[in-house]
Amino acid sequence: MSERIQRRGGQTVRATVLGIRFSLKLCILASLAIFAAHLDVTGLVQVLLGLVFCVMSAAVWGAFLSPKRKHEIGLAGRLALEAAFFAGAALILAYVGWPVSALALIAVAVADRIALALIS
Repeated sequence: MSERIQRRGGQTVRATVLGIRFSLKLCILASLAIFAAHLDVTGLVQVLLGLVFCVMSAAVWGAFLSPKRKHEIGLAGRLALEAAFFAGAALILAYVGWPVSALALIAVAVADRIALALIS
């Protein structure tokens, strides 16, 4: 019985870590939309740029970082690209005047990456 409970506990931890990771990806997309909204262009252009930024970043993430990725760039390449995504999102948040959110994003991303490495 205790093995079964441990298995369930492990599945719960993994689901939690992956859920946080998904939320972090949404934070990246939100930061890109926020960046587009802060550009000095008309509202329609802001909306279009926000969509383009989000679609392009989702395409790059999907192609190189997702579990079902089409292109393999190795662990170091994946870690570097992932770090670039989170650093870029944090820089955007700092640029628009949300430095605490930027620091929180980096802290949660690092903790989640460590947790993911420990459970994998």
